[in-house]
Amino acid sequence: MIGRIRGQLVERQTDQVIVDVGGVGYRLSVPGSLAEQLELELEQEVVLQVHTQVRQDAIQLYGFATRGELACFELLLGVGSVGAKLALAVLSTLSVQELADAVAREDLRTLQRTPGVGKRVASRIVIDLAGKLLPEFIPVGLPATPSGAAPQDADPLPLALAQLGYRRSEIHKAQAWLRAQGQSEAPLGERVRMSLKHLSGG
Repeated sequence: MIGRIRGQLVERQTDQVIVDVGGVGYRLSVPGSLAEQLELELEQEVVLQVHTQVRQDAIQLYGFATRGELACFELLLGVGSVGAKLALAVLSTLSVQELADAVAREDLRTLQRTPGVGKRVASRIVIDLAGKLLPEFIPVGLPATPSGAAPQDADPLPLALAQLGYRRSEIHKAQAWLRAQGQSEAPLGERVRMSLKHLSGG
């Protein structure tokens, strides 16, 4: 089973990408927000976390920017009436943090922002995912408030990484690495990109 892919992005569509690994092109279905999250451009190297779905007639790969997104996708697959297509749609509409907050608050309206998710499916998501999301996605050093808003004088990096699904220990690791590289005061966007590359083994 394929769990991770690292290679050159050679094709990108709204909901699919092709990654060339050693001359073999792997087609992966991805959330519509993936390209925007990682600012992907053709021909650059990418690292994707992968869920492999094996059926009688096909092997389907689903790619995600972070392990947090992958974990959410797999949790959504365990919800009644939610298949892979709808799970991808949820992660295209909501960030990991937004999904966790909506489940914790039983906010059906936010969940129903996803095309194809009605009140019944939204209720099923809340019931089946209750207690499974929020603890890992609370931003480091911030109170567990529904808004998830950070104090104005707080470093926004932990919140940015938490919203991408990284755990407390991984965020601490990224911060320590940035300090060791002398990049702790770099612009936020640059620190996020460097952190993602480091945490992905790049």
